[in-house]
Amino acid sequence: MSAQPQERAIDPVQLEREISERVEQAVSEAVNAGSEQAVTRGSGQSPIIISENNGESVTIDFNDGNLIISQDGNTRQIPWRDAVPQGAVDIAQSMAAIVFFLVVGWPIARAVARWIGRRGETRAADSALRQQFEARFENLERNLDTVAIEMEKLSEAQRFTTKLLAERGDRVTVPMHER
Repeated sequence: MSAQPQERAIDPVQLEREISERVEQAVSEAVNAGSEQAVTRGSGQSPIIISENNGESVTIDFNDGNLIISQDGNTRQIPWRDAVPQGAVDIAQSMAAIVFFLVVGWPIARAVARWIGRRGETRAADSALRQQFEARFENLERNLDTVAIEMEKLSEAQRFTTKLLAERGDRVTVPMHER
């Protein structure tokens, strides 16, 4: 059972640029190390040729999305999708998801949290207002009951007075004020 390489979405221009940078870095390290190699690079998209004193040379080129390495007549062609390890692709995708969450998801999450908090505050304010109204209505109801009881007492006193006067048979004259 052989493992099939997974296809990765990588920009070939970026890959070529990265390969060129790494080759340049390797060449500069070789020159700095005092190696007896001669390195030439043509203008534009020409291959990089590394040659030694004994006549052997290594050619590195990037063509049609493939990295081509040649030495002593042996040529190896490496597809550009195999040049980048799967772990690097996974890390890049994870970083993109994190950046997306920080840029888009975090403000949305904060807005939703604030909305829920404000909704709770309005409910608490509505509850407090409702309790105030209920207390006022209960106070008004008690006052109305008190007034009704006092009115009943007054009407009872009026009936009693009227009954007493009727039993005595006296006529009561109410003096009229003259105008």
